[in-house]
Amino acid sequence: MRLGTLLAALPAARLPRGELNEEIRTLCCDSRQAGADSLFVCLRGPERDGHDYAREAYARGCRAFVCEYPPPGLPADARLAFVPDSVRALAALSSHWYGYPERELTLIGITGTKGKTTTAMMLYHLLKTEGVPCGYIGSGGVLYGRVEERIENTTPAAPALRRTFAAMRRAGITVAVVEVSSQAISHGRIYGLTFPICLFTNLAEDHIGEGEHPDFCHYREAKAKLFSDYGCRSVILNADDESATYMLAEASATRVREISCRQTVADLYATRVRPQRLAGALATSFFLHSEEEGAFPLSIPLPGECNVSNALLALCAAQEYFALRGERIPTLRALAAHMGGANIPGRFALLTTPMQEVDFLIDYAHNGYSLAAAITALRAYEPKRLVCLFGSVGGRTYSRRAELARAACGADFCIVT
Repeated sequence: MRLGTLLAALPAARLPRGELNEEIRTLCCDSRQAGADSLFVCLRGPERDGHDYAREAYARGCRAFVCEYPPPGLPADARLAFVPDSVRALAALSSHWYGYPERELTLIGITGTKGKTTTAMMLYHLLKTEGVPCGYIGSGGVLYGRVEERIENTTPAAPALRRTFAAMRRAGITVAVVEVSSQAISHGRIYGLTFPICLFTNLAEDHIGEGEHPDFCHYREAKAKLFSDYGCRSVILNADDESATYMLAEASATRVREISCRQTVADLYATRVRPQRLAGALATSFFLHSEEEGAFPLSIPLPGECNVSNALLALCAAQEYFALRGERIPTLRALAAHMGGANIPGRFALLTTPMQEVDFLIDYAHNGYSLAAAITALRAYEPKRLVCLFGSVGGRTYSRRAELARAACGADFCIVT
């Protein structure tokens, strides 16, 4: 793509003087990936400033740069396009580079502290069983058709996210269920995208510290922007979480649906939530209520009230997708019949071992809030002994380690790796 054609995606940019006919074959923000045919975007991040790496990109042959100010040490023949926000510029350039594939997809965004992956993968499964060409992007990787890819971040960086959308579009996918992290919102990864349907799971302190959010208010505000700044038309909320009203305060949606495990005034709500042991799974049974279909029993192959909330969100969102499209809405009973088939790796995954008297489970409870909920859920099955083994990633929020330790006190014995 010609440099001038590419920079046309940045109407607020101050462009370099002279001809812009040079051919650009790679768009990058990592100096190690730069070359003679690259456009290098200097990103200012929480820990590093890409302007400091422009000289390295130049040394690798790059001559075209998008920046917020003149990078230090660049020779005079470097072509500099100046923008007010290089993070947003990268998102706009990425969409332009891949031909705006997101415009041909219905994007469903899910945010919250925990439950994003479980809810998203349940919804992905439900839509697929209803014949919708659907894809998924989140902590579980990238899934669509026969494609299964691992990714580094819950919500990929702007170029990788648009590249995935483009691949989905080529494969005939029409809907993408996307886990949207607070970091993705704060760092502009989803800038310029539209999410007609947005889901909120819950909120608790997490990702607060150096290099992440300075405080809980900043974290909560980042989450809320998904509902106000990205074209949301329909919001689906977990009404049991006290931050649900905050998410709605500035929301652009004209439709609001609520789910609950503790209230009987929500659009979908659960009663008589009980632990249930099934072959190969710790399950939960409950009665699902809606005004249209009354009440009926349901079981999901996951433990805890938190997962019942996730299931209700997924069921509600599946119906809302068809409602917004003006299509026939599947009944809850029909959708619920498929709930047991959802495969959610690493979420209360029960391991098969020769030890008949011991159950081993793996769960992605990586903060105090999640671990406490996991231990509480497992206590309901009245184990003779509950052993908790956990660790904590380095170089991230230090306070998370103390939260994990406090949560682990709910077990009978604890092993810290």
